[in-house]
Amino acid sequence: MTDPILRTEGLTKNFDGVVATNDVSISVPRGELRCIIGPNGAGKSTLFSLLCGMHRADAGRVLLKGEDVTRLLAFRRVRRGIGLTFQTNRAFHRLSVRQNLNAVLQIMRADRPADADERYRFALDRFGLDPDSEMLAKELPHHRLQWLEIAMVLAAGPDVILLDEPTAGMSSDETLQTGTVLKHLNSSGLTIVVVEHDVAFVRDVAQRSTVMHQGPVLAEGTVDEITGHADVRRIYLGQA
Repeated sequence: MTDPILRTEGLTKNFDGVVATNDVSISVPRGELRCIIGPNGAGKSTLFSLLCGMHRADAGRVLLKGEDVTRLLAFRRVRRGIGLTFQTNRAFHRLSVRQNLNAVLQIMRADRPADADERYRFALDRFGLDPDSEMLAKELPHHRLQWLEIAMVLAAGPDVILLDEPTAGMSSDETLQTGTVLKHLNSSGLTIVVVEHDVAFVRDVAQRSTVMHQGPVLAEGTVDEITGHADVRRIYLGQA
């Protein structure tokens, strides 16, 4: 078993008495493509916010490459190799494609992996994004705007990327293309963790999946193990 690049221990977060994540302990080996699934309100996006430092945990720890980063601010976690795309697209909509990409390239990690630029260039090519384009981000079709944000994350040279519903609102062909790119990036050694609702997409890309339900982890395993799990079928897939 590969040493985990990302690990949580008993991660818990409450918002005004409502438990969003509850005692979440997961371990993601270096080079894995992991999907986090579960119904709305399961705590998936909150987990991502805790992993990247957007929220501070009430209890538990986050470890990145063996280092406890639980108390580090978000930008310091980025400097240590974590990247994130959000449920709501965070590209600079009033800036051009070129300006968006250059904004990241100017602050990229000094110790970025040797193959980071190759991954970045591959994503630009497969997503059909011209790094010199003066088209404003807000003028891009939805799927290319999503792809632009992924490219921006890759530009920084992360060791692990967290993608929060990257295919939301995409057509089946666009979703397939996204999955193809992510699988190639993963095959090059990039660790990828994806929050996703589309079970077909999860089946296509995931090596392992973690199922959350109302805060805690409900189940974990391969897609076949997850879809065959009685509680998962009852709660998430809607089957007895």
